[in-house]
Amino acid sequence: AQFVPSLGTANTETGTPNELQNLFVPFWQAWDIVHEEYVDQPVDDELLMRGAIEGMLDSLGDPHTSYLDPDENAQQEAPLKGEYEGIGAWVDTSGDFVVIISPMPDSPAERAGLRSGDVVIAVDDQDMTGIEGSLVLRRILGPAGTTVKLTISRDDGDEIFDVIVDRAEIDVPSAAGEMLEDDIAYVQLQTFGEQSRSELRSI
Repeated sequence: AQFVPSLGTANTETGTPNELQNLFVPFWQAWDIVHEEYVDQPVDDELLMRGAIEGMLDSLGDPHTSYLDPDENAQQEAPLKGEYEGIGAWVDTSGDFVVIISPMPDSPAERAGLRSGDVVIAVDDQDMTGIEGSLVLRRILGPAGTTVKLTISRDDGDEIFDVIVDRAEIDVPSAAGEMLEDDIAYVQLQTFGEQSRSELRSI
């Protein structure tokens, strides 16, 4: 379906309430048309609202400004808080598929045998081809005590196999270190988060 609502203009800093109301006339026109004419009813109002916010921020053209829904925000904040529920792996969600960067030490991902470079091509038998990385990650995460089935492509597709991973409460390591020869201290700061300072002091 296509429609062209009339456009209104207003300066949101100096505009009067009436001017701002006029500005949103095309938005509410579009909202009403979707609710009246979209083929699959009922539509999800919350999904529409989130899409509107996402579109508004995308229109700024700033790659550093974006909208995170509650699930995505929780994923974003998990490393900063130092804990979350999932499989315990650092991943890259920027490509065509989610790729394991590294399993966390003593995590469900490590115990299941996941390795750096493993590509997640399906989750619970659902093909992840063309699915946005953040949505794939949302399917991988889940409550502690549950399991998730990952289909893994390894070594550029030479190996394709299924792995059942037990989800758990994950403590995200922030810092690690050890003393080397000649009194040289080796410190690895993996993430900046709420626990970084205390973990650095405890090394």
